[in-house]
Amino acid sequence: MKRAFFLLIPALFLSLIVVISSCKRDRGSDNYRSAIDNATAENMFNDVFKQASDGIIAAEDSTDGRAVNSMLSTCATITINPFDFVTFPKTITVDFGTTNCLGNDGRYRRGKVVMNTTGWYRDSGTVITVTPENYYVNDNFVQGTKTLTNNGHNTSGNLTYTLQVNGTVTTSEGIIYWNSTRQHEWIEGESTVLNPWDDVYLITGSADGTNVQGEDFDVVINTPLRVQVGCRWITAGSMTLTSGDFTISVDYGSGACDADAVVTINGNTYNIVMM
Repeated sequence: MKRAFFLLIPALFLSLIVVISSCKRDRGSDNYRSAIDNATAENMFNDVFKQASDGIIAAEDSTDGRAVNSMLSTCATITINPFDFVTFPKTITVDFGTTNCLGNDGRYRRGKVVMNTTGWYRDSGTVITVTPENYYVNDNFVQGTKTLTNNGHNTSGNLTYTLQVNGTVTTSEGIIYWNSTRQHEWIEGESTVLNPWDDVYLITGSADGTNVQGEDFDVVINTPLRVQVGCRWITAGSMTLTSGDFTISVDYGSGACDADAVVTINGNTYNIVMM
């Protein structure tokens, strides 16, 4: 059986929020709003995909005759159609209800996450489309789609995936418009099917959007980001966000699982410790 473990990555730009609060703010850097809103959008769509991934794992458990695991909140109801292990396409719905429900991670959710998949996560050619329906996380309204395509193995023998997001997040301060295209290369851990914690991915790609103040921003991964499922921080790589005349770059280091990063804001460099 090809167990469907999904990549559980930290928000790639969550450290930017730490940067804003930890470093002395540069005069004229009013577009720091873009860094915060990009991190918020990244975090919200990671949440959508995380709930979908928990749902597909529960679906595999259930349709394969095993006890459904308890990773999802106790108020989440999972519906699988068709309810078997071999028939695709398949629709999996995770329903949190119409009122806020406190999850195991301390977040409140309501609404649905609907996933349509043409196969299991590890199957070459599988396309998984995740759509939130009236979905709120801590009262942030998440709309749009996140699509994962399994591209099969590359010339290095590693599975590769394309992840695309087109959506909005409505917060108490306004609407964030966000688009992202990423390539994930699964460089370690594919063979250890029952142990997701040794999985390592390299992530490349870009994102763009508009913050709640109507200002455009762009994000580019300059060198591949190395993400280890067993480490809470990005361990290597760099990326840059630009918005108007504001530029912020983050260098995550060269591979150590630690909270250290080097941040450059409009030419000024800071050593920071990520949360």
